Amino acid sequence: MLSTLRAWQRPNRRLHQVQVRWHSKPSMLKSTIVPNVRMPDFPMPQEAREPDADSIVDLSEAVARIAEFIEDSDNKMLVMTGAGASTDSGIPDYRSPSGRYVKNHTRPIFFQEFLANAEFRRRYWARGYLGWPQMLKAKPNSTHYALQNLLEQGHISSLITQNVDHLHHAAGTPEDRIVELHGTLHEVSCLSCHHTTSRFDFQQRLDELNQDWKTYQQEIVASGGEPKTNPDGDVELPSTVSYDTFKIPPCDACGNHMMKPRVVFFGENIETHVKEKAARLVEECESMLVIGSSLATFSAFRLVKRVKELGKPVGVLNMGPTRSDALIDWKIELNSSMVLEEVLRQRFPSK
Repeated sequence: MLSTLRAWQRPNRRLHQVQVRWHSKPSMLKSTIVPNVRMPDFPMPQEAREPDADSIVDLSEAVARIAEFIEDSDNKMLVMTGAGASTDSGIPDYRSPSGRYVKNHTRPIFFQEFLANAEFRRRYWARGYLGWPQMLKAKPNSTHYALQNLLEQGHISSLITQNVDHLHHAAGTPEDRIVELHGTLHEVSCLSCHHTTSRFDFQQRLDELNQDWKTYQQEIVASGGEPKTNPDGDVELPSTVSYDTFKIPPCDACGNHMMKPRVVFFGENIETHVKEKAARLVEECESMLVIGSSLATFSAFRLVKRVKELGKPVGVLNMGPTRSDALIDWKIELNSSMVLEEVLRQRFPSK
């Protein structure tokens, strides 16, 4: 079956017509409509490379450095985690050489797109609907548990995470000790009246309204060919899949269909109270340890920048370059789970 669709033409992103042969149900064929909106700058993914010459790549040295950093921080070390902290849980990162943006040559949805076009909203929710069960299968890894252990022992003051997967919470981190800088997939908000509901309840309503998609999801699971989940909780589907039949439940409070996960899309502002709490933690800390983040987004980079402006040390545990490499005091380029497991075992065992 032939279908004409409109696709992004790289590198200049002009639209062009291409013929695609896709064997599927007629309802799964589509023409993608791209709204004419202005996009914010998108941080580019990293290229594969060797670790920096001055990065720490020896495990023993890495353990000693972090342990010393913790001891010198007088129990006021602030930790900020990024997507790299969850890769051992099976959730891919964004910009590393093996991340989604590099391997699939894709980018995430922008807030302006979500607002401007119902097609983009249906596309996001259909892909997110299919991806949600996979996100729920993800379990905390050694990085999450190690940080919770250090927090419980009093060596960490608080956590800031860029991740939206809720895995720090699943590892036992108390709600009042963590700031979700970019929100969470576990809640859904109405863009009209700001009413918020549980993602579990919203997923059930999606089930009820989209029986064909529910069947499609069950067929995918039964075949063992589950699509790859992105860091934002949606999945990759063929470009020819149509989202025209997908239905988005209305808001329980006002009836509007402008429902959005409570995550910060690219081009969207962070909620004021979240920004203020993160800023306060930066002011109160003695040091900052960044784990699994390239700091490509300004919302995270500015926190590191502020810590340095206050004359406080910053260490980074991340595989690959970061936006703050010229600012930080040291960097370790090793797997965070491996390093933090040894930090606990050798220097801060549970009592």
